[in-house]
Amino acid sequence: GRDPSGAMAGDGYRPEWGNYGRDSGGECGVPAARRFVMPASNNDGGSSNGIFWYSYDHGLIHTVVISSEHDLSPGSPQYGWLESDLRNVDRATTPFLVVESHRPLYNSEDVPANALVSSHMRRSIETLLRDRGVDLFLAGHYHAYLRACAGLYRSKCDGGGPVHITVGSAGAELDRYPLYEQDWTESFIQEWGYGRITAYNATALKFEFVSDAEGDVRDTAWILKD
Repeated sequence: GRDPSGAMAGDGYRPEWGNYGRDSGGECGVPAARRFVMPASNNDGGSSNGIFWYSYDHGLIHTVVISSEHDLSPGSPQYGWLESDLRNVDRATTPFLVVESHRPLYNSEDVPANALVSSHMRRSIETLLRDRGVDLFLAGHYHAYLRACAGLYRSKCDGGGPVHITVGSAGAELDRYPLYEQDWTESFIQEWGYGRITAYNATALKFEFVSDAEGDVRDTAWILKD
């Protein structure tokens, strides 16, 4: 197949519920895949997949990067890799576990086609993330900032899931969509900015959304452990 990840045959990942577009028949990732080298994962016996899925340790944080543009369903190569990587994290060395994805599992901007994709992603990996104690799920795709409530799982707060944050407002034209009705969004900011993470120690991590215009902190979320 033409998908440079090697995970898909034919013209890439095209589920009937997706809005992935044609992506030049699966070839959109070729320039990046040929030019950039990402970290080989520490935890999975070397089965990470270039720029598409990989993980690394930095200080007190183990970061896992997944591809929302590839199959994440149980039984897929990416799911098998993700499950293995999360299972083998040394939480004594890296007590905080962060997963990053282009598309979010939760975002309440009123874009039905995107919401449908997120619902299928949740069906595939949400329970795995909760069971493995993921602390923070970071995503982009939407050009705005949104933070969901703590412990979000199956659309309920305080359910043991990670904090879900979308921060996709680094420079592209900002979204102007309203939010659809739900009760789990805690912060929504339609302005340019970026995210900043500080892990103070093994029990305290702070995420901040920083405004590009003024440089001030517009939203803060703490992740605290016993």
